[in-house]
Amino acid sequence: MKKSILKLVLLSSPFLLAIGVELFVLPIDYFTFRPLEALVIKQFDNILPGRFYPNMTLIREEEGDLGHHTKYALKRTIEWTTDSYGYRKKGPSRPRYEVVIIGQSETFGGGLTQKEMLSEVLEGRLTLGVYPLAPTSVNTFLKERRFIRHPPEIVIVTCMGWGVFYLPPPKMSLMKKRISNGTVQNMIEMIQENRRIQSVFVFLDRLYKMNMFRYLRTTLRRMFSERQETALNLADTKFGPILFLQGAKANKDVPKEKLDQVVQTIKSYDDLFKSRGIRFIFLPIPEKENIFYESLGTQRPVFWEQLVARLKELGIETVDVPRAFEEEYRKNSTLLYLPDDTHWNPRAVQLAADLTARVIERKK
Repeated sequence: MKKSILKLVLLSSPFLLAIGVELFVLPIDYFTFRPLEALVIKQFDNILPGRFYPNMTLIREEEGDLGHHTKYALKRTIEWTTDSYGYRKKGPSRPRYEVVIIGQSETFGGGLTQKEMLSEVLEGRLTLGVYPLAPTSVNTFLKERRFIRHPPEIVIVTCMGWGVFYLPPPKMSLMKKRISNGTVQNMIEMIQENRRIQSVFVFLDRLYKMNMFRYLRTTLRRMFSERQETALNLADTKFGPILFLQGAKANKDVPKEKLDQVVQTIKSYDDLFKSRGIRFIFLPIPEKENIFYESLGTQRPVFWEQLVARLKELGIETVDVPRAFEEEYRKNSTLLYLPDDTHWNPRAVQLAADLTARVIERKK
């Protein structure tokens, strides 16, 4: 029995040593492709707050999510900073933010460094506190007790591309449940905000992710089966070769029933926030395929135009980013997307922030 245990220890010791080196010696992002993979919570999101490891700062080079490890990859230096709530926000936390932006990777700044994020740029334009609650949905906002206690003046919901057709309807029961279970929720928050407890569960989450073994597996796959660049959605444009996620499929026609459903969902957001005395703004963001439709050999997509028109008919404040992007591209030949990535670039963020600031200030 003792010999068996000794053999087991000897056999497992290299793996245990490797795990120990990863967790205690090497930087947290040593075996990851981007800061995003290093900081995202994989398993313990019910204990750790937010969507990323709290109170972290990383600075490193990364490549686009479409062109990585190909000749089309473009390296850029990225800074990531998360706050005590586990979201990508820099600086000391405020008790109340005047503006909260809800969205996905376009909101937390996929492919962008910290100062290029929409929330950071908009905060500079408005001199108001702007918080990026992402990647989340309206239902996460309804559950956040800090926003129940200190509601913002304005909520902005962003959505990029076909993600607009998957926006979930609001669940008011989540907020009511959160309020009714006040004592329990206070205890959970105390646990989540405890720095020592956070450190323990960040450690356990990193252990669960096993980034070293994932990295080795991916590297071996790449060595023995080279990525076929012919499989990439690639098109030649006046800016050179640009990679796309969906390609021509992103510009297909949208059935009326699908458009009706989206309009109803966004209207339910508007009704919800107005009933709580919060101003609601919808900010749609076209995918790069929608702007480069000619390069992909498709017809000009019209669903963004239809959606914005219908929302404005209903009196829902909407930032017409699709029209602004198309005009900027046509008139000024401005590149608004990262060539090797699915996301928009800093110029596009600045343009969207300017438009949003005008909408906010106009009504004020």
